[in-house]
Amino acid sequence: MTTLVLSDQQTHALLRQALARLDANDLVQAETLLLQILEGRPKEPDALQLMGLIRRAQNRPAEAEDFYRRSLAERPAQPHVHHNLGNLLLSLNRNEEALAALQEALRQKPNYVEALLNAGKAHAALGQNEAAEKAFSRALWLNPGNPLALQLLGGTLNDLGKPKEAEIVLRKALAAQPNNPRQAAAFEHNLAVSLSLQRRYGEAIELFDAAQAKVPDMPLADFNRAEALQHLGRLDEAVESYRRAIARMPLDLASHKQLNDLLYRLGREDEFLKSYDEVASLYPDIGELPLEKARFQFQREDYEAARENFERAMYMLPANVTPHDGIALILARTGDLEGAIREHEIVLRMEPANAHGWRNYAETLLRAGDAKKAEEAAQEALKIEPQHQAALAIWGTALALLDDPRGDALNDYERFVVPYELKAPEGYSDMESFNRDLNRYLDALHGGKREFLEQTLRGGTQTLDNLFGKGHDLVERLRARIDEAVADYIARMKDDANHPLMKRRRREFEYAASWSARLHDCGFHTNHTHPKGWISSAYYVAVPDSVADEKSRQGWIKFGEPNFDAGPKAAVRRAVKPVPGALVLFPSYMWHGTIPFRSAESRTTIAFDVVPL
Repeated sequence: MTTLVLSDQQTHALLRQALARLDANDLVQAETLLLQILEGRPKEPDALQLMGLIRRAQNRPAEAEDFYRRSLAERPAQPHVHHNLGNLLLSLNRNEEALAALQEALRQKPNYVEALLNAGKAHAALGQNEAAEKAFSRALWLNPGNPLALQLLGGTLNDLGKPKEAEIVLRKALAAQPNNPRQAAAFEHNLAVSLSLQRRYGEAIELFDAAQAKVPDMPLADFNRAEALQHLGRLDEAVESYRRAIARMPLDLASHKQLNDLLYRLGREDEFLKSYDEVASLYPDIGELPLEKARFQFQREDYEAARENFERAMYMLPANVTPHDGIALILARTGDLEGAIREHEIVLRMEPANAHGWRNYAETLLRAGDAKKAEEAAQEALKIEPQHQAALAIWGTALALLDDPRGDALNDYERFVVPYELKAPEGYSDMESFNRDLNRYLDALHGGKREFLEQTLRGGTQTLDNLFGKGHDLVERLRARIDEAVADYIARMKDDANHPLMKRRRREFEYAASWSARLHDCGFHTNHTHPKGWISSAYYVAVPDSVADEKSRQGWIKFGEPNFDAGPKAAVRRAVKPVPGALVLFPSYMWHGTIPFRSAESRTTIAFDVVPL
């Protein structure tokens, strides 16, 4: 057999021909020419990287990656090939590898705008939004007015919580009057998100509509439009917007979740959870659909239906521990503790570093009366997530059942549950008039007919998103007084490197979340913790007259009782009477809930979670 031998001149001629055919989008002829080169010169780097381009265009990513890597092995100094490899890996969601390849392209060619843009995308996909902002900003500095850089920078600024800066960038982009309708629609969409983040929901909806008039097939616009409509209280319209998002992108689980959350809050039982069934009929092999439906059914305590869907998901997603975890929780709640323990052990064999799995296992062990083993399981969870407040709560319950003095030190109810009487905020002479105005203002923020299913509130409503820092004037006046109380609570702590609350002591702090809850007749909060907090709270805006009964303690906040039956030692350890104008602060890991009350009057609070800076 004779091996083809090509001269440099012949190779270059064939490469020029192959490039010409690629420019003409004639992939078949280009591939023929490149294979001719590789027959004679199997390590020719230019031919290899061009074959990578062809395989990428043919949607054969594994082969494309192989060709790129073979080309780079022969000639590492090819920034454009590092970029092409990074771009391919980015499309495969191999974001860390993509970023490494793109950074190498930029090391070799620092002013490579396209590589900067894709590196920014990789940073964003990895949750590194500040690094993404820097990459997009540098791309704009190198190429002012670059439409894609403007679009991506605007979106990233939104993700960083800088909507006013994003608005400036995106309005500048729109002022240039982009000729491409899709590009203009992207600018309008991201600008609408910026306006939504500034609570300018009416303006945002107009821009979402303008974007979709140019590019109708924008499911993300439908989703974000629905979010804005919820804030305006136009809940039925929001339902239809979520439905359109699902129609355009049936497997978008976020749209399914928000739609069914809203349907539940509106009491539209006949429609609740049907979106999962409708899409499952089109995609019967997608296990995430029954899995997500099972989560809702579990929260509704429809355990039989939830178990059926968890089992269906388990069959379709054999490597996913969540169905096993869900079945374990159902078995524990329906009295089959041995079966529950077996399922938890499956979870932990599959994923030994699953902190959520260890927490749930510890809870089931407490239900089964094995406090010692539960304490050990909670410790395993805390090794993985040392500051997870729910793990600390379960650990504390196990310690209490074991009569371990560390339990009393962790949950010192008299010391760590601190009520404050706040001073009247600026512009008010007394708390009564302030709370009256605040309560009226909050009326407009409490949408829907009932609670969020996944929240602890039962028999009432809760506000959307965070309250603090959103331009609510009365809330911000109250926040100034809350700041003073939180600072005092922190100042009272001793430095103790071994105590989960006090070892996180910092003078500076921020609010991780803030919301308002409103309970109606027979309403209550189930016993719970705040998993991502440090210090949690309840500020009382309005309370029913029934709280005055010192014997029944209706509507009082209670501490120490877990949200499952762990025996008589795990009982209520302290209860605090709610008083309008009072704020109660306590550790986020401390079990707390609300005793139900009977009254035609509502119980309205503002709550928040504090974390150290």
